[in-house]
Amino acid sequence: MQMKAARNEIGETSSLEHYVATQANFASIATAAMSLAMMIVLFGIVVLISCYAEDDYRKILADLIAVQGSTAVGFILAGSALYMQCLNVGQSSRRLAIAARVVAFLLLLLGAGFLLQNVFGLSLLGDRLPVMLSGISLAHSAFGAAIHPLAAGSFMLIALTLLIHDWRIGARHYPAEYLAFILIGLSAIPLVGYLYGINKLTFLHYSTGIPFLSALVFLLLGAALLMARPSHRLMAIIVSHAPGGNMLRRLLPSMLALILILNLLVAQGAEYGLYADRLMLPFLTLIDGALVVFIFWRFAGRLDREYGARMQSAAKLAETNSLLTAVSDSTREPIFVKNRQGLLVFANPAMLQQVGKTWEEAMYRASRELFSKKEDADRIDEDDKRVMASGLPETIEQTLHLPHGVFTYQSTRVPWFDKLGDVLGVIGISTDISERKRAEDSLREREAQLEKTVIERTALLRELTNHLETVREEEKRAIARELHDNMGASLTALSMHLESVYKILPDDEKWQERKPRIQGLMNSLVGTTRRIQTELRPNMLDLFGLKAAITEQMDELAERTGMTCKASLPDEDVAIGHQMEIAIYRMLQEMLNNVTKHAKATQVDVILDVDEEQVALTVRDNGVGISQDRRDNNKTYGLRGLRERATFFGGEVDIRSTPGTGSLITIRLPVAPPATSASAPSA
Repeated sequence: MQMKAARNEIGETSSLEHYVATQANFASIATAAMSLAMMIVLFGIVVLISCYAEDDYRKILADLIAVQGSTAVGFILAGSALYMQCLNVGQSSRRLAIAARVVAFLLLLLGAGFLLQNVFGLSLLGDRLPVMLSGISLAHSAFGAAIHPLAAGSFMLIALTLLIHDWRIGARHYPAEYLAFILIGLSAIPLVGYLYGINKLTFLHYSTGIPFLSALVFLLLGAALLMARPSHRLMAIIVSHAPGGNMLRRLLPSMLALILILNLLVAQGAEYGLYADRLMLPFLTLIDGALVVFIFWRFAGRLDREYGARMQSAAKLAETNSLLTAVSDSTREPIFVKNRQGLLVFANPAMLQQVGKTWEEAMYRASRELFSKKEDADRIDEDDKRVMASGLPETIEQTLHLPHGVFTYQSTRVPWFDKLGDVLGVIGISTDISERKRAEDSLREREAQLEKTVIERTALLRELTNHLETVREEEKRAIARELHDNMGASLTALSMHLESVYKILPDDEKWQERKPRIQGLMNSLVGTTRRIQTELRPNMLDLFGLKAAITEQMDELAERTGMTCKASLPDEDVAIGHQMEIAIYRMLQEMLNNVTKHAKATQVDVILDVDEEQVALTVRDNGVGISQDRRDNNKTYGLRGLRERATFFGGEVDIRSTPGTGSLITIRLPVAPPATSASAPSA
């Protein structure tokens, strides 16, 4: 049933396209009718001018003068009324309609007056009518008021047709069309007389005949009256794109032309004596009958071919519809079609199941009638309008509240175009991605939980690392204290005892040689002990801060290695926290040890830069540099230790080195340490 309704909708769309094309034909035909009306008015004006022309010009305009001035007045009135009626169709002006009716009524009076005067010898206006029309007193002038009764009757038919042009009997019958056909038939009588040279048809038992141009203009007026209303029943058949209209336009002109040509040939044969006049009528009957049979036979053959083509098209359409029905009914994806007003014109069973309605309940319903939640319906309508406005397909993800739950769909919408490229609506197909969305949401939730766990574990690791660093610093402090309190005191006592021993030693030469050696070893042991004690816990750092500790370390390195050591330190005091000071000091120790062991440098520079946001420690040497393999090797404990310490404080290590030109190592630490490390105990 729904596919049938969809086909009906598509049929309505095709009918709409047919209607648009037909309306375009109507407009062009009505324009042609207006052009004919204007040409007839101009013709009447030229005839009137010729009526008052001088004798020399009358000879030139002899054919026009044959059309009487009174007839020209009727042509002007008829053409003007017809033009105003055609013009009023698009404007719907009341004044223009009244003016057209007034002119048509004057034409009716004119025709009635001439008819009564010429047939019954009566005059609606008495003897003043010829004078009023001509303005001259000559009874047989070129303007003469007496016209043929057929012309007078034709004017009355034209006037009546104009007055009842839009009057309708029943649903489809317009009497004006029949009057126009009668006018065409009456005007054809004198034209046939002129064609075959039969005076009886041109005079019609009247003293004067109907001029050829007058008969032709009446014929054109009848055609223009029909063309002025192409949407009326009889003209609509001719101009329509239906088979009947196509056949009529193809066959009628050719049939009339063939009948006319054959009849002329038969008449010429009788005139030249090829056969007796009494045989002309049988010949015409035979020829016209054969021609009618031929035309209708050809017409029937063309209809059979068109019928066969239509049957093939119908079979293909039925096959296509069957295939579309099978596809749309068997798919589990909702498929829908909406018109420009946003009304549902097609929905497959999956779509109907989605909205929880039958086809009768969903057909030609808006989104607010199909979906319970207003927000969902408004969002769907906005998406459809955007697709129709842009003319481009879109893939949209929507979460809908349906009668059987909340579902998420991925909907692909494309504009629905007609043959002219105009947008008729929107076509859509949806895919249920609810399970995938739930899986994605679950995955995101797990990722968030994992990220939270990683953050928590990282915080624990930071705390553990901070604790281990604190324990290590405490152990170093304890060892340094032991070295200072115990070993230092022991070495001092030993030195004092040795001084006493030196005094009682004999003045033997060998003892005098050993005394300097013993004193040198003692001084070296004391120096090594102090150096180890300083490396374990720099007293200068605890007592005077980071700047003094760096300076002492650089002096000690220069004294121990002979390298040129320079330090660039801030002028102001460095206040970054004791824990970070220890970390920077340890990282500086590690970098200077690497320079001493591996760089083979003769100069090393240390730069300490402190601002409000970060602390930057840079060590630069002119040694052999650090290879890329060694920089990327995580098993290198020195560099790995630097990165671990910097990462603990939320900082980074930047190593730049070109083999043979030295190395540059920069450590950047934020002034405000991470919360986890800030809460850790200091060393």
